[in-house]
Amino acid sequence: MHRVFISLPVLNEIENIEALLDRIDSSLTGYDYLVCVLDDGSRDGTREYLRRRLAETPDRLHVIERTKTQHGSQRGGALYVALEWGLDNTDCEFFVEMDGDLSHRPEELPPALTRLASSDADVVVASKFVPGSDVTNRPLGRRLVSQLCSMAVHLFLSREVRDYSNGYRFYTRDAAETIRMTRIRYTSPIYLSEVLAIWLRAGQRVVEIPTIYIGRGEGLSKLRLTDLVKAAIAVLEISLRYHVFGFERRPVHTDQRLTVEGLAARE
Repeated sequence: MHRVFISLPVLNEIENIEALLDRIDSSLTGYDYLVCVLDDGSRDGTREYLRRRLAETPDRLHVIERTKTQHGSQRGGALYVALEWGLDNTDCEFFVEMDGDLSHRPEELPPALTRLASSDADVVVASKFVPGSDVTNRPLGRRLVSQLCSMAVHLFLSREVRDYSNGYRFYTRDAAETIRMTRIRYTSPIYLSEVLAIWLRAGQRVVEIPTIYIGRGEGLSKLRLTDLVKAAIAVLEISLRYHVFGFERRPVHTDQRLTVEGLAARE
């Protein structure tokens, strides 16, 4: 059975982290897996809990602690750091990314990994916008904004993918290496769209599967106009690289690793 590496970026998730890790463990009974939790500076007890759990299950858990220095979500930067650690320190064949707030159901891990193992895909995206999917506990306004943004990215980048923003993803080690060998420009959540564009341009086979997305009660009040404008500009820039200029390759040397954190200033 393929060994699985799960990247889990968190920030102040003490209410969810124990249940999430327990449900991952229950869902992956019989699997050989490692969860890499990257904590971006939690102050609610998340770090203390992770340290205790790490002492109890060192073979199933790795924790990276860092302090976020930029405003806004740096989820993309966290995912990239975890990806590099997984490539450098494990022989895992499959990589998974998921949120730390229980919006992604761990029970969907086995069927998605089975699909990835079927050899007809290099990347599997748990998509909110394919038949059979459902979104719960998310206000209508937020759902409409999400759909409109995804439609825009869908039109500007590639119509092969419907959901560019969902962070529940499964991919091969080769797909992970493709990202590591490409110069990444974004560490915000737009990283998710940038990475998909890189995979598509590189010829990686991307398939979408249904998912049940559990909203965390987020409303429109958390969306800032400046963030939407920045995201729109970023999508246009990514689109130019995807369709015209291509993505710059980045040779990896020891002293170059983890430098993606420094790119946050550009956003």
